Amino acid sequence: MKSVITILGLASVSSAHTLFTTFFVDGENQGDGTCVRMPKDGATSNAPIYPLTGDDMACGRDGEVPVPFICPAAGGSTLTFEFRESPNAAKPGSIDESHQGPCSVYLKKVDDMFSDSAAGDGWFKIWEDGYDADTGKWCVDTLIENNGLLSVNLPTGLPSGYYLARPELLALHQAYRGDPQFYQSCAQIFIENGPETELAIPSEYAVSIPGYIEADHPGLTFNLYSGPPTDYKIPGPPVYIPVSSSSGKTQIQSEGAIPDSCILKNGNWCAKPVPTSSDVESCWDSVDDCWTQSEQCWDSAPVSGGAGCEVWADYCTSLGAACKAGDYNGPAKFTGKEVFAPVPGAIPDSYGNVFEKTKVNTGNGKVVEDEDKETTPSETGDVEEPAVSEPVLEPVPEPEQPEPEQPELVVSKDGRCGGETGQTCVGSSFGDCCSKKGRCGRKTRHCTCGCQSDFGECRQY
Repeated sequence: MKSVITILGLASVSSAHTLFTTFFVDGENQGDGTCVRMPKDGATSNAPIYPLTGDDMACGRDGEVPVPFICPAAGGSTLTFEFRESPNAAKPGSIDESHQGPCSVYLKKVDDMFSDSAAGDGWFKIWEDGYDADTGKWCVDTLIENNGLLSVNLPTGLPSGYYLARPELLALHQAYRGDPQFYQSCAQIFIENGPETELAIPSEYAVSIPGYIEADHPGLTFNLYSGPPTDYKIPGPPVYIPVSSSSGKTQIQSEGAIPDSCILKNGNWCAKPVPTSSDVESCWDSVDDCWTQSEQCWDSAPVSGGAGCEVWADYCTSLGAACKAGDYNGPAKFTGKEVFAPVPGAIPDSYGNVFEKTKVNTGNGKVVEDEDKETTPSETGDVEEPAVSEPVLEPVPEPEQPEPEQPELVVSKDGRCGGETGQTCVGSSFGDCCSKKGRCGRKTRHCTCGCQSDFGECRQY
């Protein structure tokens, strides 16, 4: 009965909005709800978060409650967050196309995942994407094209430890009426290979959630229907990407790992082998143990679904049938498999321009400007010198010099490229083109206008 009630409850979820339900690390599906904090109430789970000043702004409704599992994710890996209109994937779709707006991803390092508060200080932004004037698309448009899958690269310069990863969607369709709509939840991750340093976020990047935005911010009151948003500013702090040239020793995750004894997983619940049996009494004891675990599975099932609980219930039923038939030597080996909802599409590369209007920590305590934007004299304040006629001189040929040996290039892991870095963009997750500013990307400003062909592709549009 419990399974039927739960299924009906999950199916009643409204499809008007969206919820982050499923987490991927380097394309590997961690399982629906696994390592993800999400609302308990299926009827309102995909609704926007209110108020902007409430603690739910950190990790969504019920986001202060940790889940048992923490997913390992090495520095430099690709994190993918799946958003669904229907959290249990009963219906296709990620978010209504009218909900246009920007996206961001924040991190927070915690000492204790199970006792530290999600709300409060310590948050910083590692990625954002707003409106692309070249394509006329918002980040949410790109998210929809990617079937609700949003990918970002985890910086390599983050110290080892436990982090909350918070994807945020901001829908602006009602912002002009004073109703900007935020959708966010949090994944629990463990970085095992970071540099052996303390995480020190410069004050201009570190924020408190709630408190990181004001209701009158232009990015929250923007009228989506007033024309192309050529000067739209994404709310929140600038992107901060810590960069380190070395990584520390691999750290061992001491909490939140999926136990080796887990033979089936649903969300953040694991089944364990039932006791062995050799007579009628121990046979039914095994069956009782199985159904007790089944109850625990359904009680803990997230709004993303209980498919694994159904698999386990079928196993319990088969054990009971064996006892009824007089087959007391058991239990029969469990052969079921974890059920994954179909992935809606290919896992995308990280998209958006994380380097535009950002500063980057070089790893030596120095913070430098890193604005990957083409400028003109009028933008920089420089004044062009008037042309001066020079006498025409015959060029004097210089002796030929042997070309210096080029060092072997490595694929960029932090989005930088060029001779000073020894990195190429070809094959990187940031894009294959190297801009004249030394940044990897796939947009026009990266692939033309001074594109560095020695360190990436150059194209004509």
